[in-house]
Amino acid sequence: MKKLAMTSIFGLALAIAFGFGFIPSLDQSASCAECETDNLPGIKKAFEAFDENCQKQLAAGEDQKKACFVSNTYNKILPVMKALGKDNRFGPGDRILLVGETQSGNLIAGANRAFQTVAPVDKDSLTIELNKLDGGNGALVKICSVDESGTLKRVGTLNFGENNDTGAGKATITGVQGKIIRIDVASFGGALKKFKYTLSAK
Repeated sequence: MKKLAMTSIFGLALAIAFGFGFIPSLDQSASCAECETDNLPGIKKAFEAFDENCQKQLAAGEDQKKACFVSNTYNKILPVMKALGKDNRFGPGDRILLVGETQSGNLIAGANRAFQTVAPVDKDSLTIELNKLDGGNGALVKICSVDESGTLKRVGTLNFGENNDTGAGKATITGVQGKIIRIDVASFGGALKKFKYTLSAK
């Protein structure tokens, strides 16, 4: 009877602790190991729109796969893609990430937020920077590439511990020309804490 009572008390305490976020989080990497697939339809639409708008810029017979990423052509397509992305056709319009620009976020524990480039990137190398500004929670940041066939590949990871430390984490990814980059920020820690950050691609 005493053993049963102790087990019940321990179970109740454990449930309360998890409910209020008092127990430090376990390692998040196992449960968040893979790239997320929830927006593959939106990413497919982005590739299709990019191809369509690229064709409008090219001479007949020109090799589209190479010519689309020449700077004078790419720079004409990108503003069109940015305008199209605002209506959420490629995914949430407020989470479209443009190279050279910065997005911001503020997450509570257990919340995830996904950002993605509005078009396939024109560079073979890209640096993703997430700067933690405030909050006691941690975050796992997954950086994935998606090719035109919908194949996802994990190309980078950033980890922020569950503490009050602030500062930037950077990951340089390579082999990504012609691919859309998706960045998932998953926060973990106490229920009453937060994770405030800015995100950029350069």
